[in-house]
Amino acid sequence: MVGALFPLCAAGQTTDGVPFTTDGIRSIRGEDVCEFQGSFPDRMGVYLDNRNEHAVQYRARNGVSAVFLLSKPTPACGVVDAALDLTSLIRKGETVEFKCYTDHEGGTTLGKWGYVIGLADNQSGLKRFAKARLTWRVNIKEKRFEKITDQSVTCDTSGYTD
Repeated sequence: MVGALFPLCAAGQTTDGVPFTTDGIRSIRGEDVCEFQGSFPDRMGVYLDNRNEHAVQYRARNGVSAVFLLSKPTPACGVVDAALDLTSLIRKGETVEFKCYTDHEGGTTLGKWGYVIGLADNQSGLKRFAKARLTWRVNIKEKRFEKITDQSVTCDTSGYTD
């Protein structure tokens, strides 16, 4: 399903592999995201296209958090095309949001989720729409996250379920 958040199961836990650290996040490009050591209780993702060839996935554990642009994604794994380390950026109360939009891109309609992502505080679920403090455009062609600095970005924080 395009644009749907996909659940992530505990499968793919590894003891060998890449440590989930800032250095590990920098080094994982070109490898499978499931090469990270251990399990990830805090993770979610969204497919970005009709053929499910690209996805954006969030993972967090032990104070380390990151977002990954994946090609060849499955609900749990995929090849890392780009990584965005959020560890030093995310503030208490903020969550990673995939349903963000500017006046002319992104949006919450089917097929547009995940192209604009942000960090927003929805006050523990009290606000459905929250202004994002930091935001990025997901560029599939260039395989990177591009920081958005010149536009207001709103995120729809509804619809996230386990």
